[in-house]
Amino acid sequence: MKSLHLATFTLAPFVLTVSAQAQVFLVDFNNTADSNGYPGGGSTWNAYATPTEVNGSVIQATNGSTASGITLDYTDGTMRDSNNGNSNTFDNTDGGPAWVTTDGSFGNTAAAADYFFTDNGSDTDFTVTFGNLAVGEEVNLDLWMSRVGSSSSYGHYTYSLDGGVNWNGFTVLEKDGSASTDTRWLASDTQATTFRAETDGNDNARYMNISGIIIGAAGTLDVKVDDTSSSNWTGLAAMRLTVIPEPASFAMLLGGLALASRVLRRRAHA
Repeated sequence: MKSLHLATFTLAPFVLTVSAQAQVFLVDFNNTADSNGYPGGGSTWNAYATPTEVNGSVIQATNGSTASGITLDYTDGTMRDSNNGNSNTFDNTDGGPAWVTTDGSFGNTAAAADYFFTDNGSDTDFTVTFGNLAVGEEVNLDLWMSRVGSSSSYGHYTYSLDGGVNWNGFTVLEKDGSASTDTRWLASDTQATTFRAETDGNDNARYMNISGIIIGAAGTLDVKVDDTSSSNWTGLAAMRLTVIPEPASFAMLLGGLALASRVLRRRAHA
């Protein structure tokens, strides 16, 4: 029996190391294009048919787990449903970023080809909030927005880690994940420069990103989508949240298990 206990504690750090891997959460706003198919399959996505469904419920990771308890809520502003979708929202036959649609072909566009948006005819914004994030965790977040034939669809995209006190912009990436070399984005972000759904999103398959962000005391990550005037609008089609567990917490767990293992070894030799 003693040897069995020792084996259990010896294997435990390995099990914890596996479970400590990053978790990915995929979000699709609007279901107009859902029949087009999702990369990875529909069961890996959190899909919302209307803005009212974004109500603070727990979201699932791509492996189907909800154990993290992370929530997503529509917390402020005006977020509208849209009847637009499919080829009038995304028609780039070269595809887009592999996480949101098929790279290299016009396929699996369920998440890429529909969206929720700010109100037309007024200067509006909306905020969605990831909640119940662990303080000290590292996160990455990607945003996608696309629209065909609409030069008036553009706006600012910002994030906050302190409940909306301070806001920062996203970096714009090309569809392969490299930093955009377009002159508009070389020395700017989406707080200072507007992301254009037609030219940036649809035509060039660019998306927005923040990486290596550490969750603060609020335990939240707010994302604000803001059009710039009453003559334009903007929206949000899809998001990918990657959560990397805090190394220190797992180091403490592993340290505790190592101590327990040593104690058992001493008892075994006593």
